[in-house]
Amino acid sequence: MTRALTLGTLVGGLVALVWSTISWGMLGWHEKTMLGFQNDSEVSAVIASHAPQDGTYLLPYMPSTQGMTPEQKKSAQATAAAKFQQGPIVVAAVRRGGFPSIGRAMVIQALNMFVAAFLLTWLYMQTRGLSYARSVVFFAVVGVAASVIIDLPNWNWWGFSGAYTAASLADAALTWLLAGLAIAKVAKPATN
Repeated sequence: MTRALTLGTLVGGLVALVWSTISWGMLGWHEKTMLGFQNDSEVSAVIASHAPQDGTYLLPYMPSTQGMTPEQKKSAQATAAAKFQQGPIVVAAVRRGGFPSIGRAMVIQALNMFVAAFLLTWLYMQTRGLSYARSVVFFAVVGVAASVIIDLPNWNWWGFSGAYTAASLADAALTWLLAGLAIAKVAKPATN
């Protein structure tokens, strides 16, 4: 089992990393689902002057109601609800210092793909009686399930576009279908 888990992790992680590099770096389909701000220099200056630290920001922001009287809390919640109804709503990951290093990001992405391949190989090895084709479908479905867990709530709550969400769902399915082709060859579930 250790050998199969190791092989599945290495082969699956490598395939997922190669596909991820092609998908994000060469195909451009993710970028086509994103929009740019008009006069991004002005928007950048406003963000830099109003976001004091790196982090994930929400606009409109609902400050803590801790310590408020029930009336103050109700008023603050009503004000926040009105702002959410009116818009705009923005969820932004802010890095004040720009992108630190493409090399570092690639190493972290590789680690992410190998950890995911390890987890999916382990999960696959808990199954019994799947044919090779069904094994590959298993990986694709797990990839879609992971994307559904993350991407559909972002679409629902934060307004991520339908095109961006669809591309993310398709990419997750393709990533783990392709990795599944390899993992299902080298990591066979136990037969007992």
